[in-house]
Amino acid sequence: MVDFILSLPLVAGGIISMVLATVVGLTVYFVFHKFIDRYKHGDLRDSTSSLFRVIGMLVSLMLSLAFAEVAIDMRMVENSVGREAIAISDMFHDLQRFDIEGTRGLQVLLIEYTQAVVDDDWPALARDELGQRAEELRITIETEVLALQPISSDQEVILSRLIADVDVVSDYRLIRLDNALSEPPIYLFSIYVGFLITMACFGAYRPQIPLVVLVSLYTLFVGLVLYLILSLSDPYQGGTGVDPSTFEHLADVLRSRLT
Repeated sequence: MVDFILSLPLVAGGIISMVLATVVGLTVYFVFHKFIDRYKHGDLRDSTSSLFRVIGMLVSLMLSLAFAEVAIDMRMVENSVGREAIAISDMFHDLQRFDIEGTRGLQVLLIEYTQAVVDDDWPALARDELGQRAEELRITIETEVLALQPISSDQEVILSRLIADVDVVSDYRLIRLDNALSEPPIYLFSIYVGFLITMACFGAYRPQIPLVVLVSLYTLFVGLVLYLILSLSDPYQGGTGVDPSTFEHLADVLRSRLT
Protein backbone atom coordinates (compact mmCIF):
# COMPACT_ATOMS: atom_id res chain seq x y z
CA MET A 1 0.00 0.00 0.00
CA VAL A 2 2.78 2.46 0.96
CA ASP A 3 4.77 1.73 -2.22
CA PHE A 4 1.63 2.24 -4.32
CA ILE A 5 0.85 5.59 -2.69
CA LEU A 6 4.45 6.76 -3.10
CA SER A 7 4.40 5.80 -6.79
CA LEU A 8 1.50 8.20 -7.39
CA PRO A 9 1.90 11.90 -8.29
CA LEU A 10 2.36 14.26 -5.35
CA VAL A 11 -1.22 15.59 -5.25
CA ALA A 12 -2.85 12.17 -5.69
CA GLY A 13 -0.62 10.51 -3.09
CA GLY A 14 -1.22 13.31 -0.60
CA ILE A 15 -4.99 13.20 -1.04
CA ILE A 16 -5.13 9.42 -0.62
CA SER A 17 -2.98 9.61 2.52
CA MET A 18 -5.18 12.31 4.03
CA VAL A 19 -8.36 10.38 3.23
CA LEU A 20 -6.94 7.19 4.77
CA ALA A 21 -5.84 9.03 7.91
CA THR A 22 -9.29 10.62 8.22
CA VAL A 23 -11.13 7.33 7.76
CA VAL A 24 -8.92 5.53 10.29
CA GLY A 25 -8.99 8.42 12.76
CA LEU A 26 -12.75 8.92 12.70
CA THR A 27 -13.32 5.17 12.93
CA VAL A 28 -11.21 4.98 16.09
CA TYR A 29 -12.99 8.06 17.45
CA PHE A 30 -16.50 6.65 16.97
CA VAL A 31 -15.58 3.16 18.17
CA PHE A 32 -14.04 4.44 21.39
CA HIS A 33 -16.89 6.88 21.95
CA LYS A 34 -19.34 3.98 21.91
CA PHE A 35 -17.03 1.99 24.21
CA ILE A 36 -16.57 4.84 26.70
CA ASP A 37 -20.23 5.87 26.55
CA ARG A 38 -21.25 2.32 27.41
CA TYR A 39 -19.06 1.85 30.48
CA LYS A 40 -18.41 5.31 31.90
CA HIS A 41 -19.92 6.28 35.23
CA GLY A 42 -19.53 10.04 35.04
CA ASP A 43 -17.82 12.60 32.88
CA LEU A 44 -14.42 11.36 31.69
CA ARG A 45 -13.53 14.48 29.73
CA ASP A 46 -11.49 16.00 32.55
CA SER A 47 -9.52 12.80 33.21
CA THR A 48 -8.83 12.16 29.53
CA SER A 49 -7.93 15.77 28.69
CA SER A 50 -4.56 15.47 30.46
CA LEU A 51 -3.76 12.25 28.63
CA PHE A 52 -4.92 13.85 25.39
CA ARG A 53 -2.58 16.83 25.86
CA VAL A 54 0.44 14.68 26.68
CA ILE A 55 -0.05 12.24 23.80
CA GLY A 56 -0.90 15.08 21.40
CA MET A 57 2.27 16.97 22.32
CA LEU A 58 4.39 13.84 21.91
CA VAL A 59 2.86 13.10 18.50
CA SER A 60 3.43 16.70 17.38
CA LEU A 61 7.03 16.61 18.59
CA MET A 62 7.79 13.30 16.85
CA LEU A 63 6.14 14.52 13.64
CA SER A 64 8.33 17.62 13.74
CA LEU A 65 11.49 15.62 14.38
CA ALA A 66 10.70 13.07 11.67
CA PHE A 67 9.90 15.75 9.10
CA ALA A 68 13.06 17.71 9.95
CA GLU A 69 15.16 14.53 9.70
CA VAL A 70 13.92 13.49 6.25
CA ALA A 71 14.08 17.10 4.99
CA ILE A 72 17.75 17.31 6.00
CA ASP A 73 18.43 13.93 4.38
CA MET A 74 16.78 15.12 1.16
CA ARG A 75 18.97 18.22 1.12
CA MET A 76 22.05 16.01 1.53
CA VAL A 77 20.91 13.87 -1.41
CA GLU A 78 20.47 16.97 -3.58
CA ASN A 79 23.93 18.22 -2.58
CA SER A 80 25.55 14.86 -3.39
CA VAL A 81 23.90 14.88 -6.83
CA GLY A 82 25.38 18.32 -7.45
CA ARG A 83 28.86 17.23 -6.36
CA GLU A 84 28.67 14.13 -8.56
CA ALA A 85 27.74 16.30 -11.55
CA ILE A 86 30.67 18.62 -10.80
CA ALA A 87 33.07 15.65 -10.74
CA ILE A 88 31.79 14.49 -14.16
CA SER A 89 32.16 18.01 -15.57
CA ASP A 90 35.71 18.23 -14.20
CA MET A 91 36.57 14.87 -15.79
CA PHE A 92 35.35 16.05 -19.18
CA HIS A 93 37.35 19.28 -18.92
CA ASP A 94 40.50 17.43 -17.82
CA LEU A 95 40.18 14.90 -20.65
CA GLN A 96 40.20 17.75 -23.13
CA ARG A 97 43.22 19.28 -21.41
CA PHE A 98 45.01 15.93 -21.36
CA ASP A 99 44.63 15.31 -25.10
CA ILE A 100 41.56 16.76 -26.80
CA GLU A 101 41.80 14.47 -29.83
CA GLY A 102 43.32 11.39 -28.24
CA THR A 103 40.65 11.23 -25.52
CA ARG A 104 37.69 11.98 -27.78
CA GLY A 105 36.37 8.44 -27.36
CA LEU A 106 36.51 8.83 -23.57
CA GLN A 107 34.70 12.15 -23.81
CA VAL A 108 31.89 10.48 -25.77
CA LEU A 109 31.74 7.67 -23.20
CA LEU A 110 31.46 10.21 -20.39
CA ILE A 111 28.54 11.90 -22.15
CA GLU A 112 26.89 8.51 -22.65
CA TYR A 113 27.42 7.73 -18.96
CA THR A 114 25.84 11.03 -17.92
CA GLN A 115 22.82 10.28 -20.10
CA ALA A 116 22.69 6.72 -18.76
CA VAL A 117 22.42 8.11 -15.23
CA VAL A 118 19.18 9.78 -16.36
CA ASP A 119 17.77 6.98 -18.52
CA ASP A 120 19.08 3.92 -16.69
CA ASP A 121 20.14 4.71 -13.13
CA TRP A 122 17.20 6.88 -12.08
CA PRO A 123 14.42 4.40 -13.00
CA ALA A 124 16.47 1.64 -11.33
CA LEU A 125 16.90 3.70 -8.15
CA ALA A 126 13.11 3.82 -7.81
CA ARG A 127 13.39 0.00 -7.53
CA ASP A 128 16.25 0.31 -4.99
CA GLU A 129 18.96 -0.77 -7.43
CA LEU A 130 21.47 0.65 -9.92
CA GLY A 131 21.21 0.50 -13.70
CA GLN A 132 23.23 -2.10 -15.58
CA ARG A 133 24.03 0.15 -18.56
CA ALA A 134 25.40 2.94 -16.38
CA GLU A 135 27.53 0.43 -14.45
CA GLU A 136 29.03 -0.96 -17.67
CA LEU A 137 29.89 2.53 -18.89
CA ARG A 138 31.42 3.46 -15.53
CA ILE A 139 33.69 0.40 -15.60
CA THR A 140 34.73 1.15 -19.18
CA ILE A 141 35.54 4.76 -18.35
CA GLU A 142 37.55 3.74 -15.29
CA THR A 143 39.51 1.17 -17.30
CA GLU A 144 40.34 3.61 -20.10
CA VAL A 145 41.32 6.39 -17.72
CA LEU A 146 43.74 4.07 -15.94
CA ALA A 147 45.16 3.08 -19.33
CA LEU A 148 46.10 6.66 -20.25
CA GLN A 149 49.84 7.22 -20.66
CA PRO A 150 51.08 10.69 -19.69
CA ILE A 151 54.05 12.02 -21.63
CA SER A 152 54.59 15.25 -19.70
CA SER A 153 54.50 16.46 -16.14
CA ASP A 154 51.30 18.41 -16.86
CA GLN A 155 49.59 15.27 -18.13
CA GLU A 156 50.71 13.39 -15.01
CA VAL A 157 48.99 15.99 -12.83
CA ILE A 158 45.86 15.89 -14.98
CA LEU A 159 45.82 12.08 -14.90
CA SER A 160 45.97 12.05 -11.11
CA ARG A 161 43.00 14.41 -11.05
CA LEU A 162 41.12 12.20 -13.50
CA ILE A 163 41.69 9.12 -11.35
CA ALA A 164 40.52 11.01 -8.27
CA ASP A 165 37.35 12.16 -10.08
CA VAL A 166 36.64 8.61 -11.26
CA ASP A 167 36.73 7.52 -7.61
CA VAL A 168 34.46 10.41 -6.63
CA VAL A 169 31.89 9.50 -9.31
CA SER A 170 31.96 5.85 -8.20
CA ASP A 171 31.56 6.83 -4.56
CA TYR A 172 28.61 9.14 -5.19
CA ARG A 173 26.93 6.49 -7.32
CA LEU A 174 27.04 4.12 -4.35
CA ILE A 175 25.82 6.95 -2.13
CA ARG A 176 22.79 7.28 -4.43
CA LEU A 177 22.09 3.57 -3.97
CA ASP A 178 22.47 3.87 -0.20
CA ASN A 179 20.01 6.78 -0.18
CA ALA A 180 17.54 4.75 -2.25
CA LEU A 181 17.74 1.92 0.29
CA SER A 182 17.16 4.23 3.26
CA GLU A 183 14.11 3.66 5.45
CA PRO A 184 11.75 6.14 7.14
CA PRO A 185 12.62 7.17 10.73
CA ILE A 186 12.38 4.13 13.00
CA TYR A 187 10.08 5.95 15.43
CA LEU A 188 7.47 6.56 12.72
CA PHE A 189 5.54 3.56 14.06
CA SER A 190 5.34 5.32 17.43
CA ILE A 191 3.75 8.30 15.67
CA TYR A 192 1.06 6.03 14.21
CA VAL A 193 0.33 4.58 17.65
CA GLY A 194 0.26 8.02 19.25
CA PHE A 195 -2.12 9.27 16.57
CA LEU A 196 -4.51 6.36 17.25
CA ILE A 197 -4.35 6.94 21.01
CA THR A 198 -5.10 10.62 20.44
CA MET A 199 -8.15 9.74 18.39
CA ALA A 200 -9.24 7.25 21.07
CA CYS A 201 -9.08 10.04 23.68
CA PHE A 202 -11.51 12.05 21.57
CA GLY A 203 -13.99 9.26 22.31
CA ALA A 204 -14.71 10.89 25.67
CA TYR A 205 -16.46 13.70 23.80
CA ARG A 206 -19.89 13.24 22.26
CA PRO A 207 -19.75 13.50 18.45
CA GLN A 208 -21.13 16.83 17.27
CA ILE A 209 -20.79 18.36 13.83
CA PRO A 210 -18.33 21.13 14.86
CA LEU A 211 -16.17 18.64 16.77
CA VAL A 212 -16.24 16.08 13.96
CA VAL A 213 -15.20 18.77 11.49
CA LEU A 214 -12.29 19.86 13.70
CA VAL A 215 -11.20 16.26 14.27
CA SER A 216 -11.35 15.65 10.52
CA LEU A 217 -9.13 18.66 9.87
CA TYR A 218 -6.64 17.30 12.41
CA THR A 219 -6.58 13.86 10.75
CA LEU A 220 -6.18 15.45 7.30
CA PHE A 221 -3.18 17.40 8.54
CA VAL A 222 -1.58 14.35 10.17
CA GLY A 223 -2.16 12.31 7.00
CA LEU A 224 -0.50 14.97 4.87
CA VAL A 225 2.55 15.24 7.14
CA LEU A 226 2.93 11.45 7.32
CA TYR A 227 2.77 11.26 3.52
CA LEU A 228 5.45 13.93 3.15
CA ILE A 229 7.68 12.11 5.66
CA LEU A 230 7.33 8.81 3.80
CA SER A 231 7.80 10.49 0.43
CA LEU A 232 10.90 12.43 1.46
CA SER A 233 12.42 9.28 3.00
CA ASP A 234 12.51 7.72 -0.51
CA PRO A 235 14.35 10.38 -2.57
CA TYR A 236 14.00 8.64 -5.94
CA GLN A 237 10.31 7.80 -5.83
CA GLY A 238 7.12 9.80 -5.45
CA GLY A 239 6.21 13.39 -6.16
CA THR A 240 8.86 14.86 -3.84
CA GLY A 241 11.73 12.74 -5.19
CA VAL A 242 14.97 14.17 -6.54
CA ASP A 243 14.80 14.48 -10.33
CA PRO A 244 17.80 13.96 -12.66
CA SER A 245 17.48 17.39 -14.29
CA THR A 246 21.04 18.26 -13.19
CA PHE A 247 22.44 15.36 -15.22
CA GLU A 248 20.13 16.09 -18.15
CA HIS A 249 21.44 19.64 -18.31
CA LEU A 250 25.03 18.45 -17.85
CA ALA A 251 24.73 15.97 -20.73
CA ASP A 252 23.47 18.75 -23.02
CA VAL A 253 26.33 21.06 -21.96
CA LEU A 254 28.97 18.36 -22.52
CA ARG A 255 27.61 17.60 -25.98
CA SER A 256 27.90 21.25 -26.90
CA ARG A 257 31.57 21.23 -25.76
CA LEU A 258 32.47 18.11 -27.71
CA THR A 259 34.69 19.15 -30.59
